Amino acid sequence: MSLNPEHRLLESFLAHTRQPADPQPLKQICEALAGVQRDEQMLPWAEKGLALDPRSRTFVHARARALRLLGHHAQAAQTWIDHATLDWSPLFYLGRLGRDLYLGGNVELAIAVLNQAIQQPEPDNHPDKLRARKWLAEAMLSKGDASGFTHWLWRNCADSGSYRHSDIPMWNGQRDLRGERVLVTHQMGYGDQFMLFGSVRHWREAGAQVMVTCDAAIHSLIEASLPDCKVVACARPLALFAPCDDTLLPAIRAFAPTMQATLLHLPMLAIRDVPRPAPYFPAFLRAPAAQRERATAWAHTLRAQHPERKRVGVFWDCAQRHERTMRSKERSWAGLRSLPVESLERLTLNPEIARRVQFVSLHHPAAEMKSGSPRGNVVHYAPGIASFADTAACIEQLDAVLSVDAGIANLSAMMGKPTAVLVNPTGEWRWGRHSTRSPWMASAQILRQTTMGDWNSVMDLAAAWLSRH
Repeated sequence: MSLNPEHRLLESFLAHTRQPADPQPLKQICEALAGVQRDEQMLPWAEKGLALDPRSRTFVHARARALRLLGHHAQAAQTWIDHATLDWSPLFYLGRLGRDLYLGGNVELAIAVLNQAIQQPEPDNHPDKLRARKWLAEAMLSKGDASGFTHWLWRNCADSGSYRHSDIPMWNGQRDLRGERVLVTHQMGYGDQFMLFGSVRHWREAGAQVMVTCDAAIHSLIEASLPDCKVVACARPLALFAPCDDTLLPAIRAFAPTMQATLLHLPMLAIRDVPRPAPYFPAFLRAPAAQRERATAWAHTLRAQHPERKRVGVFWDCAQRHERTMRSKERSWAGLRSLPVESLERLTLNPEIARRVQFVSLHHPAAEMKSGSPRGNVVHYAPGIASFADTAACIEQLDAVLSVDAGIANLSAMMGKPTAVLVNPTGEWRWGRHSTRSPWMASAQILRQTTMGDWNSVMDLAAAWLSRH
C-alpha cells in the first residue's frame, strides 16, 4: 500500500469496493482519514465496520472519536457504554468515557468516572492518566470548583509546553511571598494568557515581585496592563520543560528571580482562600497609551455620527477552522464554536436593533477575509486592527462586546467590558456549565445553545441582551 496518506485513503476505499464484507479495508479507511486530518469523516466507515465486526475496538474508538469531533458528545459517551464489555485497558476506557460524559453534559458522573481513571495503577505520567486529569480538572472547573486547578497543573507534564530554568527552584506552594522574586513563564493560547495573568494580582498581594514572559503578539498589551511587573516577550514554549529561550536570559539575570512558576501555577495560589477571590480572575487588561489615543479619536468621530447608538463589538468566527493543516480536534472544535455569518445577520440586518446599536467588527482583516463579512449594520475600526493592542484599544471605546468562545471573549471580559459570550452546549470550562454567568470572570454573560449547532435561540438571547445594554 502507498505511503502517501491521500493515496493510502484512495487505495483503502478501492479495496473496500472490491471486498465490502471484509472489515480490514474499513479499518484502513479510518486510519487513512486520521492520517490526512479528517477524523470527523470516519463515522460512516466506523459504523459499517461495526455492522461487520461488532466487537472491534478499532471501530468503537473510531465511531466515538468521529461523534465527538462532530459535537455529538452524548452519543460518543453512549458508544463507550454500549461496548463496556470489550477488552479495554481500564485507564484507557475510563478516561475516554469520562471525557465524553463531561462534554455531553453529565458532569457529576464524568467526575466520578475520571476519578476512577486517575486511581488506576499506571504511573502518574502515563499519557492516558494525564489526559484523564486534564478532563477531570475541566469538569471540576466548569462547576466553579477551584480545586480542579490542582489536576490542571499536570498539563505541565502532558500537552502544554513549558519553560524550565534549571538554576531557579520551582514554586513549592508557599503562600507568604514577601521578599520573593518570581519568574512566571507563559504557555498555551492568547485567551488562556489573558485570563490567567489576572491571577498575578494574587501573587503581588502575597508580597512577590513578579517578572512574566508572554507571546510577542500580546507583549505591549500585557506590559501596559501589568505596570508593576517586568514583562518580556519571547517565543511560546512548545516542548515540555524546555530550557529558557536564549533571548530571555539577560532579562532573567537582571531580575534575579528566587523562584519560578509557570502560567498554570498562577491560579493555584488562591485555591484555598476563604472567602474565595471574587472574581477569581479580576479584570486587569488595558490598552497601551499610543493605541488608546488613536482609538479615542476614532470613537469621538463615530459618536458624532450616531450619538443615539450604543457601540457593540462583534466577533463571530474562530480562524482555526479554516486551517486544513491543523489537527482535526482543533479544527472541528473551532467550527463548533463559530457563528455562521447568516446567523449573525439576524442581528446586523435587524432595523429595530440598528436604531439602538452600531456593531463594530473585532476581526483582524485577514481573518475576516476567510470568515466572510456580515451584511448590514457593521463598521470597521478605522485605525485598523493589526495587533491585540489595537483590539483592546477599540474595545475600551465600546459599550459592550458580543463574541463567540474565542480569545476575544477572554480579552473583553478581562478588560471588565460587558461581554456576551455565545457558546455551544459544551463550551469551555471558564464559561461554566448551565449558569448564565461565568464562575471565573465577572463581566461575562453566557448565551448558550440548548442543541449543538442551533444558533437561532442564541440570537434571540443576544437580541434581548442588546436591548438591556
